[in-house]
Amino acid sequence: MGILEVIKKSFAQTTKLMNLVIVFFVFNAVIGLISLPLSNPDRVANPGIIAVSAISSILFFFIFILLQGGALGLVKDQIKTGSSNLSQFAEYGKKFYVKILSLLLLYVLVAIAAVLVLGMLSAGVLFLGDNILTRSLVALIVTAAAVTMITLLVYPIYVVVAENVGAIEAFKKGISVAKDNFIKTLGLFMGLLVISLVLSLIVGFITGLIAVPLGGNISQVIIAIVNAAVQSYVSIVMMVAFMSFYLSISGSSQSGGMETAQI
Repeated sequence: MGILEVIKKSFAQTTKLMNLVIVFFVFNAVIGLISLPLSNPDRVANPGIIAVSAISSILFFFIFILLQGGALGLVKDQIKTGSSNLSQFAEYGKKFYVKILSLLLLYVLVAIAAVLVLGMLSAGVLFLGDNILTRSLVALIVTAAAVTMITLLVYPIYVVVAENVGAIEAFKKGISVAKDNFIKTLGLFMGLLVISLVLSLIVGFITGLIAVPLGGNISQVIIAIVNAAVQSYVSIVMMVAFMSFYLSISGSSQSGGMETAQI
């Protein structure tokens, strides 16, 4: 089964997980609505607003980890058995919470190391001469490095849930699987990215036509809610696509899901 077929079936599977989409929609909508007054240009420099923004961001981050664990657990069930039970959402969230948090902290360390290495490499290239050629070379290096890192780091979080292993083991296995299937993984990632961008642009354009004429706070609220709906739906589609793809290329057994993916 090709990349396009994987994406197509991911959308089909997501229709069976609409209760999960609703959970993410509520979370994203709350974030979007809370962010409206906090992002007001007239108040953004207010120390109180800065404090509230920082605290709410940290709180939402920890809640997001819980949602990720719960969602991926249900996605795995849907793919492997053909059904999922929302009542297990909180259980999965708690089960994988520490492992996913540890993995995300590991990602942060990797990102910091990558920034330092790329910074020194870029400085070295620019030291040879600050011109269009060297700047283009730096941009090419940074872009290639970013795409490579994103592709290699796609699967560890899926390994955590699918294999129920720790962050370090999941990190190693995820990268190994991605390396062995780099082109397929990159193709799936780019395909989902293009679809999500197109969908967001279309929905955003239509929403703008309807909401902007209303003006003021009403239009901002409508746009925030619609954006939350799109983000939530696309997020679950991506989870389904990558989880099913990982299960197929890693050799994990599944029944109710998708066949082995090929280009």
